[in-house]
Amino acid sequence: MVEIFYLSSLEENAGKSFLSIGFIQKLEKERKKYAYFKPIGIPKSAFTNKADPDVGFILNTVYKTDHPYDFISPVSIPDAYYVDLVDTGKKEEFLNKIKKAYEKITKDVDYIVIEGNPSIRKFIRVGLDDVSIAETLGINELIYVSTESTDRCIDNFFFAKNYYEFRNVSIKGILFNKIDYEYIARIKELTKDHINRYNIPVLGIIEKSLELFSPRVSEIKEQIGGELINEQSSSGLNNLVETFLIGAMNSQAALKYLRQVHRAAFITGGDRTDLAMAALDQNVSTLILTGFIQPDMGVITAANEKGIPIILSPSDTYTTIRNLERLKPGIQEDEMEKVLQLIEKEINWDLLL
Repeated sequence: MVEIFYLSSLEENAGKSFLSIGFIQKLEKERKKYAYFKPIGIPKSAFTNKADPDVGFILNTVYKTDHPYDFISPVSIPDAYYVDLVDTGKKEEFLNKIKKAYEKITKDVDYIVIEGNPSIRKFIRVGLDDVSIAETLGINELIYVSTESTDRCIDNFFFAKNYYEFRNVSIKGILFNKIDYEYIARIKELTKDHINRYNIPVLGIIEKSLELFSPRVSEIKEQIGGELINEQSSSGLNNLVETFLIGAMNSQAALKYLRQVHRAAFITGGDRTDLAMAALDQNVSTLILTGFIQPDMGVITAANEKGIPIILSPSDTYTTIRNLERLKPGIQEDEMEKVLQLIEKEINWDLLL
């Protein structure tokens, strides 16, 4: 019988791809026979190829398999306008494709890691949500992934628990992921007082790692469609960004905020030489200049001296920020060992293997 790790969450951006990478590496290390499956892949846009970038990354790094891509992720649905793309006939067609692919890749394996939809709400209108897929595959237990570092995590957990039970599935265990360090003790209190009484195991509490969950400058550049204008500092595209600051004040006021943060992406207009120079004297990972306005040469020279990349955004500041809100930082190939170490340390594998 195949042991199933179906990762699901109420909130989006819960880190299910990160967890999938860690689960795969752990199963590989333990020499288990396993498979990875993502029923519905989500391409970058409706006008790109149908490949899900997270699936592609996993296939190119930790999960080498002879199965074709369409077995690993049989259905592709873009994030936008999908309600209009999936009618009743398509729903049945997609569920059949998912079931056939699942049956093929679960042959001769003992474990399967299933990366669920962005949230359990996703695709529910068209009948392709996680619970509907689980029912189609004969799966009656899902792992619930929680990322809130507030007491709201308990409300969301019980909402998900009641919803699952209404749909005749249960929670295999709860996995707290990307939790702020200062909230971990509170999670343990809540586990003791509110979760244990329902005999639902807490599989692990994974602290939010700035090294793993912070975007790199290169990811920011791609997300906003920006242009690197100082190639001399291209090595800085690998810099991590812990926070974003918007420069819309005078330089003295900006310095007050710049001195409180580390590895910031400082966003301002290309014509704000005073703010750009002030930022370059602090701990910034990149300058993002909006409005496609070229900066003064003195700014470029100062940035090159410190190896700080300057990204020119084609959009205004407001649009640039909105685009950055949709940024989903990905795990990089050189971070695989860190992922495995964190997953091994923080998950109680005695409950799973």
